[in-house]
Amino acid sequence: MAAVETMQKGFLAERITKLRLGRGVSEAKMSTDLGRGRGYINRITTGRGFPGYPELLLICRYFEMSPEDFFCSDDLSDGDRTLFHKLKRLTKREQDMIEEVVDRLLAASGKKADE
Repeated sequence: MAAVETMQKGFLAERITKLRLGRGVSEAKMSTDLGRGRGYINRITTGRGFPGYPELLLICRYFEMSPEDFFCSDDLSDGDRTLFHKLKRLTKREQDMIEEVVDRLLAASGKKADE
């Protein structure tokens, strides 16, 4: 097996496990929710299976995120990510208003806004 494929399998296993545990869902439950056999997610997380592109999209939809968000392994919580996606739907003017409110809240609490 190529090193890149091994790294991809490791990433997928860790990412799926982290997201799944964050939602309190078992591997078997997630597998059946996806319309697969009970061991489907276990095969992926143990490196014995690798989902194709259609299955990856299905997994992303399960976690209610885009493929970009799935593969971006930053430290954003589900709540942070949800808020970010809501902000993206606002107009530029509305986003600026929200930013101003946040800046004022930070200033009032003595915290410094990151630039």
